[in-house]
Amino acid sequence: MIRLERPRTEPEPLRQKRLEKLAAARTAISGGEKIDFSGIGDDGVKEALFQAQHRKCAYCEKPEEQSRYREAEHYRPKSRYWWLAWTWENLLFACIDCNRDHKKDQFPLVDEARRLVAEHAAPGDEQPLLLDPYEARIEPANEIEFRRENVQGRERWKPYGITERGRETVRICGLDRPSLLTLYDAHVREVVRPKVERFRRIAEAELTPDIVRAWGTLVRGLFGEYQPFQALSRDVVRVLVPTSLRARYQLAL
Repeated sequence: MIRLERPRTEPEPLRQKRLEKLAAARTAISGGEKIDFSGIGDDGVKEALFQAQHRKCAYCEKPEEQSRYREAEHYRPKSRYWWLAWTWENLLFACIDCNRDHKKDQFPLVDEARRLVAEHAAPGDEQPLLLDPYEARIEPANEIEFRRENVQGRERWKPYGITERGRETVRICGLDRPSLLTLYDAHVREVVRPKVERFRRIAEAELTPDIVRAWGTLVRGLFGEYQPFQALSRDVVRVLVPTSLRARYQLAL
């Protein structure tokens, strides 16, 4: 997971839909009926978030081909926070695996007694244990890190929470699920390691201009906007390129 930047302006159709849907939701609740959540994201929201996230899942960073068959994900689940279902700041784009198969309506808090009361604005006094990739005050790299392991003689990189929030986020979103671990392995083997090895061969010559240029190429190749699994790439590079080498040539990650 990496920190994301939400577009400042919400799609205009969402504002209009919020006014209509909230009124209908209140009527449904007063009549003991179910709230109609259909159509969330079909007003340009999904596509706007899809493009803002550079076509990647907000939680696992897996690339997606298109947004058409995906749902708009609610950071605070609509089943528990119905009045926020059409709130721009509560929406993000997520893959089906993270959203439907793992997160679902999970939203644990440090203190359950501080959970928002209906119709109150977020975040209130809540302290969520699920990281919000759009929260500017949070840096996911300080909460979750990828560690190298040896599994039956093979290298494997796996995410671990280094804070309670990080651990809960890994668990809730299934960031260590087998299918993702397989994708992580392929990304390191086929993308990260070849680029790192090219950089290290150039670094062996100890020619500063060449090293700086090679580092720029490495960084652009792994951390461009549309590159997947940037959090993984960052931790792999941190391990494979010694701190002393990066410090010597002032190579920033």
